[in-house]
Amino acid sequence: MIRLIATDIDGTLVEEAAMNLNPEYFDVIREFRKRGVLFVAASGRQRKSIERFFEPIKDDIIFLSENGSCITSKEYKHVDVMDPFIVKSIMEDAMEIPGCTCALNDGETSYFDSEMLYRHMKDDYGYNAVMVEDLFKVEAGVCKVSVFHNQNAEDAVGKEFYDKWGGRIYVASAGEKWVDCMNLGVNKGSSLKRFQEHYNISADETLAFGDNINDIEMLKRAAHSFAVANARDEVKEAANFVTASNKEDGVLKVLKAVLKGELC
Repeated sequence: MIRLIATDIDGTLVEEAAMNLNPEYFDVIREFRKRGVLFVAASGRQRKSIERFFEPIKDDIIFLSENGSCITSKEYKHVDVMDPFIVKSIMEDAMEIPGCTCALNDGETSYFDSEMLYRHMKDDYGYNAVMVEDLFKVEAGVCKVSVFHNQNAEDAVGKEFYDKWGGRIYVASAGEKWVDCMNLGVNKGSSLKRFQEHYNISADETLAFGDNINDIEMLKRAAHSFAVANARDEVKEAANFVTASNKEDGVLKVLKAVLKGELC
């Protein structure tokens, strides 16, 4: 029996930056909650953005925001703060890469020194955003450094960056234009594990959905793991099953089948 459902948002439920979820999801999630099933929204997004995305049911779900570095529920809150020296060193390296800029996130607020990126995240994603003159002077407790490139962040950042930082922090693609950096061992999967252990929920009782590299650890925490059809090949290989694409509401199809007793 499923006791916990965890899903990514961008690329899994909707296209990147979309804020309009098929309203059928709300009724389905409400029904799961009536049955005592926990529902976890796991995203690289800021919590405020996730709350706005799930507005009609925001009080009924758990938030794993900032790629799992910020955990929020009615009973629990945790922010995994990074060493300020590491944060500044990551930014120094990233900002030397042509076309790349950074954003800093503390779990409640995101900080930008790019007007374009500030407006994009505030207007399109509904972020609680602050424009600053110098990111290096931000004194907030940062839980995630986001590296942005307007075309392909993973390619732009390159192997040298991954080789240098890969063993010291968690580095993962979080969409075509983003690479996220957090404390080593912090990811959606490690955060999901906290809830599984707290509520004594096994992998066999967990259902998870994803599409990108930063979802893989989360999918490995669930025996019933689904990649959407539009997912990266690495994610499809990590998942136990593949459902229809986000455009075809593949996650919704699985959820409805579970409610009917046809799956899991």
